[in-house]
Amino acid sequence: MSRTELERLTKIIDKLLKQQYKRVKLPSDPVEFCVKILGFKPLPYQEKLLRDQSKRIVVKWPRQSGKSTTIAARAIWFAVTHPKTLTLIVAPSKRQSMIMMDKIHGFLLSLPKDLRRQLVLKMLRTVIRFKNGSQIVALPCSVHLLRGYTAHQVITDEAAFFKDDEDIFYSVLYPMLSTTDGTLIVSSTPWGTDSVFYKMCIDPNFSKHFLDWREVVKCGLVSLDFIEEMKRQLPAQRFKMEFEAEFVEDEDSWLTQDLIAKCIDAELDYYSFDARITSKDLYIGIDFGKKVDYSVVTVVEKENDVVKLIHLHRFPLETPYASVIGYVKTLYDRWKFVRRIYTDVTGVGEYITEDMKRAGLSNVTGITLTLPRKEEIMSLLKAKMQEGLVKIPYDKDLIAELNVEKFELTKDGRIKFYHPAGTHDDRLWAFALAVYAAFTKPRIFVDKAKKIF
Repeated sequence: MSRTELERLTKIIDKLLKQQYKRVKLPSDPVEFCVKILGFKPLPYQEKLLRDQSKRIVVKWPRQSGKSTTIAARAIWFAVTHPKTLTLIVAPSKRQSMIMMDKIHGFLLSLPKDLRRQLVLKMLRTVIRFKNGSQIVALPCSVHLLRGYTAHQVITDEAAFFKDDEDIFYSVLYPMLSTTDGTLIVSSTPWGTDSVFYKMCIDPNFSKHFLDWREVVKCGLVSLDFIEEMKRQLPAQRFKMEFEAEFVEDEDSWLTQDLIAKCIDAELDYYSFDARITSKDLYIGIDFGKKVDYSVVTVVEKENDVVKLIHLHRFPLETPYASVIGYVKTLYDRWKFVRRIYTDVTGVGEYITEDMKRAGLSNVTGITLTLPRKEEIMSLLKAKMQEGLVKIPYDKDLIAELNVEKFELTKDGRIKFYHPAGTHDDRLWAFALAVYAAFTKPRIFVDKAKKIF
């Protein structure tokens, strides 16, 4: 068959499909659309969100409540029933925006093939184009990437974690909706009370959709056993935010939620273990653990006094130290420009640094985390974060660990750091050591009580 004949046949098939689906009227009601077209039967609280015609909507739901599924379904309904419209999905990182986009792709790919061909023109990773001229586009919350769009619907996911959220919302998102009188849907896990998301949650001009795990259990989406398991596994503060969907104050946290959120870089993501990096100033921090604590390796890149966390790996419990050293040696050989390696030798012993040096890691320095040394390291980390010189990817586990570290003053005026029972701070200390390595040089540290070599 020639190319011309194939094109002619394709046009005939498309014409027949259009004629077929002219008889299939797409429901204007979003709930009916979900049931009849997408094969998704919403729960009562999901129906309320789907049918909400308000121009300003804020959503604060717990984990496992079907939030992403519901909003994805609404995005598709809006696109196919409102021709020539643009829906933007904005998240703290490209990876997070892809979670919502994956839900949308999943719905569309589950449609009968002929119906999908009738509705969808092209499906790409970050852009979906529909036959009626509508588009759905997913982007990270980067000012320079978002500028220039005129949108009819903007959906923000995990908005409490947006860096420079006031600029994002008031200088970019609101203006892009002004000419279309478009809809803004803002959803997030609660995080920090000095955020635009928090203000929207208490703004009377926003239509509010709030619920906790009890409603989700009542509707049968998750079991009570699952909730009890999460209560046992998660720190109380994190459970309250993620399953009670409540804002939690930063009681005695060394790094506040708002400070951490300001360090999240929407365009930053981790390099994989086998990635090739041409950066010329890399610094590695290692926190060794074994039976109770995890071993963690972090790598930061320093450029113009700004450090970016570009790699983080947490090993399974009881991973032999030799395996951790081997991992670091591979990174060291592959990435070439590792300037310094700082490792916590508290409770491990200096022999670990000798093993690393014998393995060819000549620029490793072992650090015993005494009370004054911890204070110095954590004070430097906090200061650099406050100065805007530290950038991290959107990584919820890292973010939680940064915030979980508590502090108190001792009788002699020292700062003592600790983490609540059942929590971990291995990622935090590995990261703090990498940042410390980036801003200091190896030296002998002298405690007032004794010398630490």
